[in-house]
Amino acid sequence: MTLKFALAASAACLALSACNSSNGSSGALTSAAAQNVDATYSDYEDRITSGALTTTAPTGQASMSGYMGVSDINPEDSTTTAIGKLAMDVDFDAGTVRGTASDFGIYSGETLTKDANVNGTLAVDGTVGGTDLTASATGTLSDGETPTDVALNMTGSFYDDAGTLTAVGDISGTIADSGDSSTSIDVGGAFYATKN
Repeated sequence: MTLKFALAASAACLALSACNSSNGSSGALTSAAAQNVDATYSDYEDRITSGALTTTAPTGQASMSGYMGVSDINPEDSTTTAIGKLAMDVDFDAGTVRGTASDFGIYSGETLTKDANVNGTLAVDGTVGGTDLTASATGTLSDGETPTDVALNMTGSFYDDAGTLTAVGDISGTIADSGDSSTSIDVGGAFYATKN
């Protein structure tokens, strides 16, 4: 199953769409690396669905890293996708999660051809309890021309992947031209991260 990660484009070609093919200065993934992320997420999804990957309720603290993205962002091209790097510090005892999502890139097509880099960082803030994680990821991202306000909700669970703590979940939310809520569109997506 192909994961559709994407962030910020609309019929009017909002800030992060592939309308601007500038390479920018972001540390976004190459097309090949984006394909690997896509394959990894698909593997997690398949194993969760089959029951091969089971939830766990960790204790203590963990620094985790992985990737996140958002789909349904371009009504004119459903293949427009993006992937960003996710970093989270989770305190299971205190029930908190903090982190960032950054270094987004825009990709298109089934082969995830890289179209552009995206500047900006989303702040991740939320709670954990038992096996579950709930957080927001908010901020402003830009392709260097038009800033886009991003407001995402992250819901997921923690899994024991052969001894490696892993978080996998879904994303929902909205994106809009900065300061103009009338341009808001609903988006979806997914994320995963593993303990460093």
